[in-house]
Amino acid sequence: MAAVQREGRHFLPELLRSPSMPTLLIIGALAIGAAALVPLVQSSIATSTNGNVHRLEQQRDDWRARIQELELDVATMASLDRIERAARTELKLIEPQETRYITLAAAAPEPRRLPSRYLPPTADERESEPGIWKQLLDWLPLP
Repeated sequence: MAAVQREGRHFLPELLRSPSMPTLLIIGALAIGAAALVPLVQSSIATSTNGNVHRLEQQRDDWRARIQELELDVATMASLDRIERAARTELKLIEPQETRYITLAAAAPEPRRLPSRYLPPTADERESEPGIWKQLLDWLPLP
């Protein structure tokens, strides 16, 4: 019984040292089969990706159509004729008989102040920073 186990242990190293022709053919067929599956897998991945792209393009087109519908609604609602009609019928408003203008003796409010980082640079700031070309020309040893 010890002899049978011993032969079983040495079978794999013997096979790896000097493989027979059928073993090489089986290994070669498996390698060719695996290589033949690569284009199939790539094709299926490309097909599923194409389906995803088509679905996303359809969603994009649907959203664009919805945006156009909403823009049309906004344009319709902002129409001056519609607003005037709604003011006359629903709110029972009428045009004023006379127009009054009121003048005030107070000074106008100060304009809002912006932080300096939002203001355009002044002439002094522009002159104080030499341009990139000036810096490059100063770096070159010209006569």
